[in-house]
Amino acid sequence: NLDGGYNDSNTFENAAQLSLGANFDLEKIAGWKDTTASLVVTKRDGNALTLERIKDPRSSQLGNAQEIYGRGKIWRLSQAWVKKGFVDNTVQVKFGRMGMSEDFNSSQCEFQNLLLCGGQLGKSIGSIWYNSPVGVWATNVKYQFAPDWTLGVGVYEVNPDNIKTESNSDGFNLDMNNVKGATIPVELAWKPKLAAFNGLPGEYKVGALYSTAEANDIKTAGKVHDGKQSFWINAQQQLSHAGQDPKRGLYVSFNGVVNDKATTFVQSTQQLALWYKGPFDSRPNDSIGFGIANYVVNDRAKDKQIATNESRGYYSYDPIASDYIPIQDDELNVELNYTYQWSPAVMLRPNIQYIHQPAGVKEVDDAWVAGLSVKVNF
Repeated sequence: NLDGGYNDSNTFENAAQLSLGANFDLEKIAGWKDTTASLVVTKRDGNALTLERIKDPRSSQLGNAQEIYGRGKIWRLSQAWVKKGFVDNTVQVKFGRMGMSEDFNSSQCEFQNLLLCGGQLGKSIGSIWYNSPVGVWATNVKYQFAPDWTLGVGVYEVNPDNIKTESNSDGFNLDMNNVKGATIPVELAWKPKLAAFNGLPGEYKVGALYSTAEANDIKTAGKVHDGKQSFWINAQQQLSHAGQDPKRGLYVSFNGVVNDKATTFVQSTQQLALWYKGPFDSRPNDSIGFGIANYVVNDRAKDKQIATNESRGYYSYDPIASDYIPIQDDELNVELNYTYQWSPAVMLRPNIQYIHQPAGVKEVDDAWVAGLSVKVNF
């Protein structure tokens, strides 16, 4: 942390992830036509600068300056699935253990900031939407009904045992004894090459989910709802092209999520990102990225925080009282980075991040963070 935040005492925090996995072509191995499989185990470790310095420790976490942190410092079975194609692979059925954003609400990850990396749902409804490294029992079907169009639907267990973090055995929980319901996503994807963008590729997705697990009302104590729903849009488009490499050029992405106002603390998230691949002829695999992302806290959750504080005799922000609940509003995250592809196996991504209203608390100073992501593929 360079400046600002709840505690502006400078410190360094690191988070790490090790993933070990293999993909299997079961048509070549066992003669099973159009069938593949994947097995991945993951170990995360380290600490989060956002938790240690940036946000008021009494407030609920929104963003994170390190996207790789979360879901415990344990080994996890992240993937153990089989996928089978039918009708010339236009229909694909996948079943086993998997993360939800592998196949729904997926997006680019060209940044270190959490909300600017990958799918958005797990950042706001993590009690029912489990991204990697968490894997759950699930099945999904994707149907490519036209060359540019695909419709997908899935069923994923909602099981709190899958997100326990006390021991390594929690990361390999396979039983369904504590299943509370199912999360059912539906997504329509379109992959055109539009004349408006000179025939460059794009991908546009809209989706919705319903969870059958009971959900507590975000404002009214004791009130329980039969489920909850969310809606999303993902869009990514290549805007320009440079040189002979078709992947070089300017890209843009937008991601938006709207959650159930009755049951969800974060009402919505928005993300807008730009990155340029191959900015220099001598560095065709590097990129420069700039992104902005925003959390919007549910007004009903804020009303409950205000009412709770007033019942305890607090009518304004108290910087030290342990039973005071900071009132949370929007949090804005901004990142500027440069991705240096040192070799096909090694990537370095220095970055500068700016966090406005950490955890949505206006009394906490805006924070500046210097970061570095390192990725090594073996």
